[in-house]
Amino acid sequence: MKFWKLAVVAAALSASALAGAQEIKARFGTSLPDSHPQTLGARKFAELVEAKTKGHIKITVYSAGQLGSDMQMQAALQGGTQEFTAPSTATLAGLVKEFGVIGLPFSFASEQEADAVLDGPFGKKLLAQLPARGLVGLAFWENGFRNVTNSKRPIVRAEDIAGLKVRTMQNNLYIDMFGGLGANAVPMAVTELFTALESRAVDAQENPYTVVYAQKFYDVQKYLSTTGHAYDALTLLVSRKFWDRLSAPDQKAVQDAALEATAYERQTSRELNARLRGELTRLGMQINDVSPQERARMREKLQPVIAKYTAGAGEEAAKEFFAAIEQARKH
Repeated sequence: MKFWKLAVVAAALSASALAGAQEIKARFGTSLPDSHPQTLGARKFAELVEAKTKGHIKITVYSAGQLGSDMQMQAALQGGTQEFTAPSTATLAGLVKEFGVIGLPFSFASEQEADAVLDGPFGKKLLAQLPARGLVGLAFWENGFRNVTNSKRPIVRAEDIAGLKVRTMQNNLYIDMFGGLGANAVPMAVTELFTALESRAVDAQENPYTVVYAQKFYDVQKYLSTTGHAYDALTLLVSRKFWDRLSAPDQKAVQDAALEATAYERQTSRELNARLRGELTRLGMQINDVSPQERARMREKLQPVIAKYTAGAGEEAAKEFFAAIEQARKH
């Protein structure tokens, strides 16, 4: 009888230990609000991971910079104190220089071109360099084509950018890009940007429609000009320390969830960007289209910057990047 009781207790303890092992908790931090595709994608990803692991892995999403800026969260993933985030590829260029080519001005002509390049061999080669830096890249998400907003004037010609104080990401390419157009580039985290625009510490910023809307920049910026000067991709990242602790089936479930969440996040981004132009106009922004000729002039002015960052990312990576774009255009 005593033996049977001990067996029951042992089984109960074993079941309890198993139950404890069954739930893995993780945190996914985003820098943008709940209405932005970055956070919508993070929530979809968390939901898919939980479903695919039958509740074994539970991911809590912290939006709008609750866990810090993109740079801070990236460092937290490397240190193993946070599990997931999805920063701009521009943020990663500081760790792996080859990521810098993605943001080169006026490179992609469409979102479909970007998908073909980033989901293909070129994108996979970039992701393969992350584990050595303490990160694992699961997929490329989308922020979209970036446009300039400001409180001073519509940007019709390249010269209209000159003299504006433009907030940029904390990334040398973007600082030099706007410097090359005659602006005074002011790097800062997006979480600090609304206040800087409101106080007129900066005149302008550049982001896709989705960010302008989610961050309510329409309250403090009158003009939006469709410069489309760069395509901004996000990278869905997981801490390598966390990843290496997962079993092979869990890793597969997380990777499968990432691919499904990618399709959802990109579709959401594109649908929102298409719809938000009208919404931002309704909210009082004056939107003007920058002509293809002026965009070509901007690109011409930026040739020294393009040359500098092509060399900085490595001639081989740049050559592969532009070859991948050419290949995408043929299909």
